[in-house]
Amino acid sequence: MPKIIEKLKQEHAEFRRFLKIFDDELDKFREGRAPDYEMIDALLDFFTSFPDEWHHKKEDVVYDALAARMGSFENSLTDLRSEHLRLETGAKAFGDRIAHLRGGGELALQNILQPGETYSRLLRHHMVKEDQVFFPLAEQHLTRDDWQSIEAEISNLRESPAQQAKLDRVRRVAQIIEEIVAQ
Repeated sequence: MPKIIEKLKQEHAEFRRFLKIFDDELDKFREGRAPDYEMIDALLDFFTSFPDEWHHKKEDVVYDALAARMGSFENSLTDLRSEHLRLETGAKAFGDRIAHLRGGGELALQNILQPGETYSRLLRHHMVKEDQVFFPLAEQHLTRDDWQSIEAEISNLRESPAQQAKLDRVRRVAQIIEEIVAQ
């Protein structure tokens, strides 16, 4: 398995673990209990930062190489990039609801839960599509030279000082989530 695919799958495993925590916080809303807003804030920060600022960029490099190699995709893969945008929008919509609540506003339970549940469902579906269709297709069709080019491009992206700063910040957010879970 190419290193980049292995890393992307590891990141998906982390997303799933954080989504479980996110779903637990949604359950608190459903049960009429107060959620851990510090946890929700950290999760939303992670879900609106790491995928958009790094994870999806790496997937896009693989996607572009696969598109160049294959010429066209089956319909199920043509919307991966638009799903990235929908995920970003969905996380922000839920974050807006939480910010409204934290600012003293009131919302019906369904107006809180619906965007959170939609985001969680979409992210899970998206990762399954990538894990079961996109990554295997890339592994099947991309050559050793393609993978070397992909690794080089991602390495160049990673080495940018601006990208390093973003990654350092996201690592701190992930650490905050881990610390809250450990409490």
